[in-house]
Amino acid sequence: MFFNIKFIPKLRYSRTNFFILNRYITIIFFLFSQLVSAQQVELVEININASVLDNETKKPIPFSEIKFLKKNIGTISDNDGRFNLSYFDGYLNENDVFQISAYGYDTIRTNPKNLYKFLKNTNNFFLKKNKSSKKWFSEDDNSGKYLFGKVFSVKGPIQGASIKIKNRLIESKSNFEGFFKIKADLNDIINISYLGMIDEQLLIEDYNDKYVLLKTDNQILDQVVITGSKELSEEVETSYGTKKKKSVGFSTSTITSKDISPGAVSIVDAIRGKFTNVQIAYNQSGAATGNKVQIYVRGGTLSINNSAAAIYDIEGLVYTDVPDFIDPQQIESITLLRSLGATNRYGSQGRGGVFLIKLKSSSKNIRKLLKSLEVKGNDYNEPLYLVDIDSLKPNFIDEFKNVSSVINAKKRFYKLQKEFYESSIPFYIESYNYFKNLDEEFALSVLKILSEKAKDNPKALKTIAYKLEESGNYNLAKVIYQRLLKIRPSDEQSYRDLALIYKQIGEYQFSSSIYNKILKNQLKNVDILGLQKTVVNEASHLYWTQKDNLLLSEFPLKILRGFIPKNDWKKYGFDYRIVFDWNDPAVEFNIQFVDPNKKYFNWSHTIIDDKTALEDEFNYGYNTEEFIIEKSKKGEWIINIENYTIQDSSNPTFIKYTVYKNYGRPNEIKKVKVLDLNKLKQKITLDILKYYN
Repeated sequence: MFFNIKFIPKLRYSRTNFFILNRYITIIFFLFSQLVSAQQVELVEININASVLDNETKKPIPFSEIKFLKKNIGTISDNDGRFNLSYFDGYLNENDVFQISAYGYDTIRTNPKNLYKFLKNTNNFFLKKNKSSKKWFSEDDNSGKYLFGKVFSVKGPIQGASIKIKNRLIESKSNFEGFFKIKADLNDIINISYLGMIDEQLLIEDYNDKYVLLKTDNQILDQVVITGSKELSEEVETSYGTKKKKSVGFSTSTITSKDISPGAVSIVDAIRGKFTNVQIAYNQSGAATGNKVQIYVRGGTLSINNSAAAIYDIEGLVYTDVPDFIDPQQIESITLLRSLGATNRYGSQGRGGVFLIKLKSSSKNIRKLLKSLEVKGNDYNEPLYLVDIDSLKPNFIDEFKNVSSVINAKKRFYKLQKEFYESSIPFYIESYNYFKNLDEEFALSVLKILSEKAKDNPKALKTIAYKLEESGNYNLAKVIYQRLLKIRPSDEQSYRDLALIYKQIGEYQFSSSIYNKILKNQLKNVDILGLQKTVVNEASHLYWTQKDNLLLSEFPLKILRGFIPKNDWKKYGFDYRIVFDWNDPAVEFNIQFVDPNKKYFNWSHTIIDDKTALEDEFNYGYNTEEFIIEKSKKGEWIINIENYTIQDSSNPTFIKYTVYKNYGRPNEIKKVKVLDLNKLKQKITLDILKYYN
């Protein structure tokens, strides 16, 4: 027998009475008295452990959907085709339907009685291919040649390195031991890249294993220099927290609170004499107070004839004048950034060096101090405008418009695709945008062509999924996310994206099943720490909006509540929840939030700001960040975006911007916007949110 039966002592009750108990408070005491007087019986818990296999090849079918129809009982198979399904037999009756389905296969159905008979003899379910289905992906061809290799640095194996075939949409990724596998032909050129390393290119002349040594890019990673009385350490204090020296990614000097004299009464006192090649310039009276004092850094980006004063970054707030209002005894650390790479994010104003100042978070006066910072600086006064970058059309769109009919425009698409744009992701995306309002079926066929060509390219597949979500084609987006999970089963993002898309299409049992595995750490070789905050919020949202449609015995409610404070759990929901997803961990960009008081906050996805975070994205495969606006002052929130990366024109980075108003509440509203970062030539306003609660 390939399923377990467990008898659990339980009071007898009907499923109907259970819901009555919840919905009709006036008869609680009557039902309770009936339940208490009921005879103790044994409730049967069924636990099915089985596999879903291809009927012809006998190979596993990963991420198949297994469920009882209309019962909120379901799960998905893992990458090896295995699944576990647990439920109480009392939830079912003889007319219920058990179903297994998978993309590109015929669905099988049966009733519970026949299911149990079947499982007495085998735990393998076989699905037949659907010959008539128009699949978005052809069968994976295993007949080609694969190249095997290993990527490493002088410090050891590199996990998460990107291995791409030049001029083809084929991509792979090195595992935690640095090994990779990629389908390649002789005379192909492969490009191997990793964050902060110099790219390597290899011509494939044979199929011998390749061992690739990546060297550090000294323009990005400079040596770390620590000054002051503190002993040399493996860690450096920055305004973004404690970081490993090797992960800081630029030339620094750091002092801590131990280096600041108890007699220091100003920020100048804290800095004076603690950093090499730093000069303090006083006003004519010789006083080092007020805004008359300036601090200059020699070396780094400065020359003798091009002096610029240093600037100050205090917990993310940037000041061009010396912040003399800071109490030096409340400073945890000061880090001086000297190199050009370290100051790129600050633009020309950072060319004179940047002092990163971290405050003591344990200070009782921290809230008062931060309030004073808001008053003293960080004012937003940039003349930016809300720009629709989708209005920036490439030249080939004019060729579609200039023909006499939609039919001729389609013919023009095929001709341009074959002659010029076969491997250009923007060509397909822009063509989809053009045709979707003229012929939706044809527009989707454009994305289908691209998905087949890019079926082994996660970056391109994510772009397709983003566009499908933007258009509300969630069922097709699910097909793409299933493919991503198949080719990247160790990436955190794959599971989060699939759980979220199941919620969008109303398959709550599958979404719940994935969240259950994530939060109980039951995913093989996958750790969701990088997306923990996002997963907790999205699973909580599923509970509060769909709890009547969930099998709560299989929902990780207890674990979930452990992540959220008690009071917040009782009134779960946010005024605004803003989520950014991007399809390439190597992209560098900045998001700026401006509150109704015209004070700004920057969040940067750059090597400078947090190389460790970007390395985690490479290694563990995630690319999402969320922001919450709650209980803000009335007015407008401005969201600006700036691109720092020179984009690959054939496969640029796309960002999916999702904003929820009244997240988790009955009046929730959602919108999705997808941006091609290649079009961002300057900083623009992405959105303006109205806040009048």
